[in-house]
Amino acid sequence: MAKLQMGRRAIAAVIATAAAAAAPLLGARAQSQAPREQDRSRPPAEGGRDRSGLIWARNETEFAQALQSGADDRYVPMFDPRTQVTLTKTVTVRQRNNDGSPWGANGNFARVDWGGPADADMIVYRGVKGVQNRGLFLEKFSLSGNGYKGAPCGACLKLYAPDGDEGALYKFTLRDIYTSYGTYGIVLQGAVFEGMCENVHGENHRKDGMLMQHTNMRRDNRGIVSNVQLIHPNMSRNMGAGVRSVYSCNAAFGSFILNAEGGIVAPDGLRVGFANNGENTGEAVYVVPSNGYGSNILYSEGSTDGSTHAREFVDGQWKSVGKPQLYLLSRGDGVNETGNHIATYGNAVGNRGIRTVK
Repeated sequence: MAKLQMGRRAIAAVIATAAAAAAPLLGARAQSQAPREQDRSRPPAEGGRDRSGLIWARNETEFAQALQSGADDRYVPMFDPRTQVTLTKTVTVRQRNNDGSPWGANGNFARVDWGGPADADMIVYRGVKGVQNRGLFLEKFSLSGNGYKGAPCGACLKLYAPDGDEGALYKFTLRDIYTSYGTYGIVLQGAVFEGMCENVHGENHRKDGMLMQHTNMRRDNRGIVSNVQLIHPNMSRNMGAGVRSVYSCNAAFGSFILNAEGGIVAPDGLRVGFANNGENTGEAVYVVPSNGYGSNILYSEGSTDGSTHAREFVDGQWKSVGKPQLYLLSRGDGVNETGNHIATYGNAVGNRGIRTVK
C-alpha cells in the first residue's frame, strides 16, 4: 500500500510539473496571437515596413521608394497585401548597377490606381545606357488605369529600353500582373528581350491589352523586342488587339475575348501561336499578314456566334469598333497552320462564311 501511494504521488508530481511548464508556453502563444490580431489595423513600423518585413506603402512616395530600392539594392522587395495607393505621376525605376542577380518587386497583389494626367504611364522600368539590366522580376500587381471613370493612363506597366542593346532590359519575368482601364496594359518597348510573361492580364483598355514595339529602327541604337515567351496571356475586351506582337514571340494557352481588332495581331509574323482560344474577338483570333522568318499557328480554337463584336458606349449610344468573328486565322502567304478549328453557336450555326482560315 505504501508503495502504491508513493507511485500515485510521483505521477501527480509529474503531471503538476508538466502543467506548470506548459502554462507559460500557452500564455506566450496567446500573447503572440493577440498582437497579431491587433496589428491588422495598426500602422506599420517606421519607413512603411511592418514587423514581418513586408512593405506596407500607404502613399505613392513610399510605393515609388520601395520599387527603386529593389533596383538600387538588387533584391526583390515584397509588399504587404494591404497596400493600396493612387499614383498621380509616373513612377520611373532605373537600375544603375547590375550584378546579374534577380531584382524587381513582388506586389503581393497590391492594388495601384491611376489618378494622374491622361496618357501618362503608371509604372516604367527604364533601361540605363551602359548597364546590362538583366534579371528584372515583377509579380503580383493589380494596376488600374482609371479609364472607366476618368482619363486613362498611357501604359499601366512599361518596360522601356530606348538606347538599344547598350541599355537593354533582358532575362525578365512578369508574372500574375493584372491591368485594366488604361490606354495600354503592358508595353514592351525597345531593347527588351529574352523574357517570360506568365499569367498576365489586360482588360478594358482603350487600345491594346499588350503592345510590343521596336524603337529607332533606322539608327545604330535600334531597340529590338525579341525572344518573348507568353504563357497564358488573358487579354480581353480591349478596343485594339489583345496582344500586338513582334515576330520573335511564342504565345501559348492564351484567352482572347471580345477584342476589337483580334486576339493576337502580328504585322511582321508570329514565331508560334499554340493552343490559344478566342471568342468573338475581331474578325479573326490571329491576324498574321506576313510570314516573317516562319510563322506557325498551331492547335488553337476560335468560337463565334457570328454577330457579337466589340462596341463602345459614346454619347449615350453604342458604337461598333470591331467586326463579328468569321475566322480563326487571317494570314499572309507562307504562314503555316496545323490542327486549328473554329466552332459556331447561336445564329452562326450552319453559316458557311465562317471558316478556320480567311
